[in-house]
Amino acid sequence: MKNNRQRVLVALLAGLLAAATAWGFAYVTNSSTGLPVKWPSPAYPLRIMLGTNPGGTIDYAAAAQAAAQDWNAIIGAIQFQGTVATGTATDRNRVNELVFAANIFGEAFDTNTLAVTTTWRLGNDRTEGDIIFNSARNWGAYNGPTQSGLVDLKRVALHELGHALGLDHPDEAGQTFSPPLPIMNSRITSNDTLTPDDVTAAQNLYGPPGTPPNNNFANATAITLANNAATVTGYNTNATKEPGEPNHADNAGGRSVWWKWTAPSAGSVTADTRGSYSDTTLGVYTGNSVNALTTIASNDDINRGIVQASTVTFNATGGVTYFFAVDGFDGDVSGLTLNLAFTQATGTLPTITAQPVSATVTAGASVVFSVTATAGASPVTYQWQFNGANLVDATSSSLSLVASSANAGTYAVIVSTTAGSVSSNTVTLTVNAAPPPPPPPPPPSSGGRGGGGAPSLWFWGALSLLGLARFLRRR
Repeated sequence: MKNNRQRVLVALLAGLLAAATAWGFAYVTNSSTGLPVKWPSPAYPLRIMLGTNPGGTIDYAAAAQAAAQDWNAIIGAIQFQGTVATGTATDRNRVNELVFAANIFGEAFDTNTLAVTTTWRLGNDRTEGDIIFNSARNWGAYNGPTQSGLVDLKRVALHELGHALGLDHPDEAGQTFSPPLPIMNSRITSNDTLTPDDVTAAQNLYGPPGTPPNNNFANATAITLANNAATVTGYNTNATKEPGEPNHADNAGGRSVWWKWTAPSAGSVTADTRGSYSDTTLGVYTGNSVNALTTIASNDDINRGIVQASTVTFNATGGVTYFFAVDGFDGDVSGLTLNLAFTQATGTLPTITAQPVSATVTAGASVVFSVTATAGASPVTYQWQFNGANLVDATSSSLSLVASSANAGTYAVIVSTTAGSVSSNTVTLTVNAAPPPPPPPPPPSSGGRGGGGAPSLWFWGALSLLGLARFLRRR
């Protein structure tokens, strides 16, 4: 866990180791996560407090610095930075110190032990690494085969600095080798240089110098399957995050690299980063540019909340290219592994025998688009789309609409079986405005000749009033 602080002691023993035949790697790991414990920052400061031999003829500090430079030449994410100083080492002071001493912070050296590296960690991060050389030994500095009674400080420093990086003894992990034997074996040998095994082991943790070739989306490395599976490896040392690149599994990351794969047919795909040497994030996408991607799947940890590798499973469509981005959680760097497994779908790909037809109608009219498809005995499903987006609950062979300005546009249907999907022709619904309603009929006219009929009561009343008015004027 991130709040777990622990000290680890690793020692180099005197003597020779018998040769055998294979390469392998061993690391100091965090038992809670299973991941190697690494130095987190790009600078690994060292206080080299070794001085010279009593006669001043051997510069032990220079030998230790030369050993540090040998590691610096083959790793890319960090660099040892040695400073010559004087004094004695102090345990758990967050300072990395190289000293001669008669004991290991008060604890006696084991028989035949030449040197010990004590390390402190916090979670997966190393916080301190002190190297104590056994002052009871007779130390020298020379190249070539070991000399009887004189221990070469540089090759021992090479070994102990490997422990400071996080490497452990491969021979004690059951691995065997042909000469030249790795510097990281538990016993000193005539070899005084880093072997390919030592180099690969260190680069698994910190990567090689330089920028990875698949740093950018446009340079994604193609994956080729053999027997429907593939395992590819790489590094994200000195990788960068591009402008517009998404956060993979919702983590900012910052050191992503890319692979791509084109599905040969429809089927199920599982991808994971098991075998990577750091906490990873994984994202799967389709699209043509890094700032315009469609997310297919993403994951941080296989088991949520446990720091470890990432995994995703998704259904692939034949002929579609999928892009896989692997990043370190919070920008961690290391050697990376991406495993891909593909299971081809069974069944028959659908065939559309009758396509939908475009329509031009008046607003308010009923419209039906339909498609006819066959796929043998394979069950067929449908998904209608409007202007390229899926329509909710539009999953039958026909689509019924009431025309309006809001649903004028393009339509298509995706027809699918377990073997894959095909798309119908794209058709257009054109909706014309409804004609205005006819004007109301004019009111009946009051002029012209009327027909006969008895005068109404109001007419006789008006006539009487008129006669009365005339009578009054005559008087």
